[in-house]
Amino acid sequence: MSRDWTDAYYGDLYLDSVADLLTPALSAAEAEAISTLLELRPSDRVLDLACGQGRHLRALAGRARLTGLERNAAYLGLARGAGAALVRGDLRRLPFRDGAFDAVFSWYASLFMWDDAANLAGLRQAARAVRPGGRILVHHANPARLAREPEARAERSLPGGGRVEETSRFDSRTGIDTCRRRLVRADGTVLAGTAHLRYYSPGEWSAMAPRAGLRLLGIASTPTPHRRTRRLDSDAPDLIALAEKVE
Repeated sequence: MSRDWTDAYYGDLYLDSVADLLTPALSAAEAEAISTLLELRPSDRVLDLACGQGRHLRALAGRARLTGLERNAAYLGLARGAGAALVRGDLRRLPFRDGAFDAVFSWYASLFMWDDAANLAGLRQAARAVRPGGRILVHHANPARLAREPEARAERSLPGGGRVEETSRFDSRTGIDTCRRRLVRADGTVLAGTAHLRYYSPGEWSAMAPRAGLRLLGIASTPTPHRRTRRLDSDAPDLIALAEKVE
């Protein structure tokens, strides 16, 4: 799979356009969900796949022995001081020994792109890195909700000046969401990119997990102020797959 679009999308374009939305309160709430579902203990060795600027690592500090993996060197620089070991690498070719971790998690659409074979290979890499009986958590958008409103358009102004424009189209047949984002900075500089993200239904997760050497423990969602349940339905904002490495 070509890195051309991923490098264009997951660089300054992505981070600069969402930095004000990724608040400490949001990071804390997401870290609480991660910690609860993975049943983290301070002695656990935990890997954050595609850790970005380290916001979840910071929010999880003290709850486990943390390692963050990230391909983008600039993002890794921002993650320094997060209280974790930081490793630059590709999540599809993990530079860790088999069973190095007690738990692995991937938050947002970091693990899965548009190629099912590559996605399965990435999930197998995550499974390889976790010990038998250890847990893996993968988070992405809820395809059932996107199927109800497959096309979306949004524009907003950034606090420091500039504007973000985004359109997306979800294909329920393939499970691929195509997102086009354009950032106009306050100085007039323009950044643009397109992401092709693959979201899996609970049924697809049930079929895919065993192929990666995992046992699917359950599917959940993140509670919100207006929706306090973890139950997944077509109103849920996201999907969280929780699996266990087969002994």
